[in-house]
Amino acid sequence: MRKTIGASESSSIYLMGICVGSLLSLFLSLALRNSTATLDGMSVYSWCGYAIMQIGFIATVFTYARVRKIDIVNVAKLKGRLNALQIVILPFIAVATILVFLPLANAWSAFLSVIGYHGPGVTMPEFSNVGYYFLALFVLAVMPAIGEEIFMRGTVFPGLATRDIWFGVLMSGLFFSLMHANPVQTVHQFGLGTVLAIVVALSGSVWAGVIIHFFNNFISLTLTAYLPQVDALYVKLGYYNWLTGAASVIVGLFLLVCLLYLFYRAGAKRKKGLVSNVYREGGFTIVATSNATEQKENVFKGLARFLKSLFTKQGWKEIRYELEESNGVEYIGKNQNLTGVWIALALVCAYWLYGFIVGLI
Repeated sequence: MRKTIGASESSSIYLMGICVGSLLSLFLSLALRNSTATLDGMSVYSWCGYAIMQIGFIATVFTYARVRKIDIVNVAKLKGRLNALQIVILPFIAVATILVFLPLANAWSAFLSVIGYHGPGVTMPEFSNVGYYFLALFVLAVMPAIGEEIFMRGTVFPGLATRDIWFGVLMSGLFFSLMHANPVQTVHQFGLGTVLAIVVALSGSVWAGVIIHFFNNFISLTLTAYLPQVDALYVKLGYYNWLTGAASVIVGLFLLVCLLYLFYRAGAKRKKGLVSNVYREGGFTIVATSNATEQKENVFKGLARFLKSLFTKQGWKEIRYELEESNGVEYIGKNQNLTGVWIALALVCAYWLYGFIVGLI
């Protein structure tokens, strides 16, 4: 059984997953073409459509893995374990991610309105009672968290990361954003996708992404269902939104960086001494370290050192190395054939562009 997939192969799986999900949605629409039934203010087709896409993603991953003899449990990090402290930190990472990218998403949405885009947002039920709320949590939060994470961070991201860890993080975030084909969601989904890829790489467990993804959707659903005043307050603030938004991005980014460090620290085996040199030579990563005895570095000193390293070239080399080591994906390099990646990107961009043009008409 193969334990590695390349960038082009993961892009092929990505396209297959979208095609399978779209075909299942088409069959569903044909089956319900004469139905106008709704459930809590949302069409039965929408309820079923959300669920069937996730089924399509998971079916694609496991069917492809079986046919191509891929050890999907290993590739997708399905057996990766999280300790208690990491699990506690993950919901806070979800909140910090929202603080950073929600104001940016709102600014993007305002820009779309200025240029005349009036496409649909995200379809939501009315949450008329608590039963429908929990049903929505399952269909709109639990299922996407599991389905999309096994599909995107468990299968697509590892393949893209064989070229380069940052290529994998950013390209998987872009793929994740564009596959929703909803221009309004583009910015937030890209930001969320990149954070999810980093967390999965740091932890070596796809379940870290599942937890953050769930809390992201859970917060959105809960605010919509029980705290609609938040949206009203946003409208009431008017031009002050730009000030509060900027503050939210700055504070949220600081918190996000700190939380990612604490998450890494909670799961990493601390070694005495820092990486003194990290560089590439002939396609290999060369790492120089000091004595590998256990170190109990003060968390505040460690955080301060990490924040300082973000402003140095050496610091980013160390971050790259730690991400690659934690991710555990075999580095194939930049010379591998990326034709499949660019084809997938072109097709999904066309898919997104279609939704954008329809929203302008």
